Amino acid sequence: FVLSGCQAMESGSTRSRSTPTDAMTQLASVLPGDFDNHEQIARDSGRVEALHVQHSLRLVDRGREEITWLWRLHSEGKQQRDAIWFTRAHQAADGRHVRIVLYRSIDPAAARAQFAEAAQPFHFDPAQWAELDACAENGQWDGAKFSSAADSTACSALLPGLGDDAALLPLRLSTDADMIRVATFSDLSRGADAVEEARRVRWFSGWAAINGGGPRATAANQDWHMQNGLRLSSEGGRVALHWRDGAPSGYSLELERTSYPERKLSVLQLNVIDDSSSKTLTYVWTDMHANAIGVNLGWLQGGFTEQAAKPAAAP
Repeated sequence: FVLSGCQAMESGSTRSRSTPTDAMTQLASVLPGDFDNHEQIARDSGRVEALHVQHSLRLVDRGREEITWLWRLHSEGKQQRDAIWFTRAHQAADGRHVRIVLYRSIDPAAARAQFAEAAQPFHFDPAQWAELDACAENGQWDGAKFSSAADSTACSALLPGLGDDAALLPLRLSTDADMIRVATFSDLSRGADAVEEARRVRWFSGWAAINGGGPRATAANQDWHMQNGLRLSSEGGRVALHWRDGAPSGYSLELERTSYPERKLSVLQLNVIDDSSSKTLTYVWTDMHANAIGVNLGWLQGGFTEQAAKPAAAP
């Protein structure tokens, strides 16, 4: 009994000591990557739409009780915006709570250039970044889910000095499997609980061949126009198809993860788009976890395979 009690105490002590690093390790493992709320935009079409935002999170440094990353938010639509935040997450002494502080770049163009150089180590220069302590988020883990939120009232005082970046300033963040849910200041117009539901992007590479005769091409027509090195994201990635002289063919391919609630079905779907009308002519689908998808319509053929994820973690 005494021996087993000592073992239990030792085990509990070990767990207690490892908790701080576990919280940071979890956060460092789930955040890096690309995320897109394409499916949410498609689902809410015709209603009050969420802002279509693409999130790219690049881990910069990882320590025992602190991690840092660059967070790029790019919005599509009537007003395209782009903002990059340097983000620092610090583990609290209790091993559960996390404080996330954002920094705004003094020179946005330089920040975009640094972010684009993913292969180069990022060096944080305090003179180039302004700390937004009033917009800090406090959060914690609950099982496999992490949630954090800022005081929007206190943070609002900083908005006049942020310019266009203010619209893409994150106020809330939560992670759940391959989803991140983010609320920015631009989302407040849709209600206090409005969030962007963005899914982790998977990248596919492949090829396409389109017949010069188009949809009416006969089997005897061998006028094939080939395109190699195509790249599509799983969250609404689209590529235009061209003739061999570079002129647009009038058709595009789009890859998306989509759901059919009435059939309780979620799939990975490859759409053939008529560019003149933006309508889907036809599509093929497969299991949402599949790592390859192809299409053969006779006049149009193509195939795509998932690329291995690039390492996003800092050394």
